[in-house]
Amino acid sequence: MNLSDPFPESLIAFTGEQAFKELQHKKSIELQLNEITNRQKFYAEINNYLKKNWVQHILVILKKEVQLCKRIIEDNPHAQETLESIRNIAQEKAIELKRQFPAYLQKACEQNGLPLDKESRDPQYTFEKGFFTLVIDHHEGRAKLSNYEGRLCEFPADVDAVIEYVRKEHKRIFGKSFDGQKFIKKLRANYLAITKRDGLPDGYDLPIRRITTRLGKNEKGFRTDEFIMQLSRLVVEGPTEIDKRRLDLQQTKDSNQGMYLHGLAGRGYIGYITFKEV
Repeated sequence: MNLSDPFPESLIAFTGEQAFKELQHKKSIELQLNEITNRQKFYAEINNYLKKNWVQHILVILKKEVQLCKRIIEDNPHAQETLESIRNIAQEKAIELKRQFPAYLQKACEQNGLPLDKESRDPQYTFEKGFFTLVIDHHEGRAKLSNYEGRLCEFPADVDAVIEYVRKEHKRIFGKSFDGQKFIKKLRANYLAITKRDGLPDGYDLPIRRITTRLGKNEKGFRTDEFIMQLSRLVVEGPTEIDKRRLDLQQTKDSNQGMYLHGLAGRGYIGYITFKEV
């Protein structure tokens, strides 16, 4: 046979057909693997929430995975009784949780060193003199956590989950060391960079959000709520003087353009920053 002669059509047809069949087989196996993965994840999450006694999380996943549960029951009818039992117990516990939520949360906060503000009243709770706000939607079984700069997260309203989220955010904001000298140098450098670029004199009343916008573009991982806490600490702890100039913060009535400082530094919304000659 000549090298230039084509391969027989029967060989070409057979290998092409087999390639197609194997591709279809591969897709079928991938679908099965995806289904198995989803079922394993579902059972693992349910198991985790059962051990934690997170009833709202259990109800959320059962509602979310209705179709998956149907397929599970089709393949294993015995699973229906177990899943229904889990749902029924979780619903009973959710009713009890709603009734006793304020007491449960109060106790959990005390045990974990996260005291609620005295002004807290169900369904709205605050921490750290109003810095964090927790709102509970008992009808939906949801919790929303926010701070001065807006919403942080939303999740099923199990008390221990609330503690985990609040503790995580509290550590991020309040758990960091503070170097006042380093922070005021950063403030001064960014202030000068903006005023110089815009042809403004040193001492100009610069909107504070101009500083945070610049930091957000230039500083990796920058968070405005962390900046607020650092600025609050600077006002209280100092230093407030640099290069023979004193930091001066001026108020605004515009809550969108300003930012509210925490604790003893709080004196309304701060809208402008400048450095005045000493």
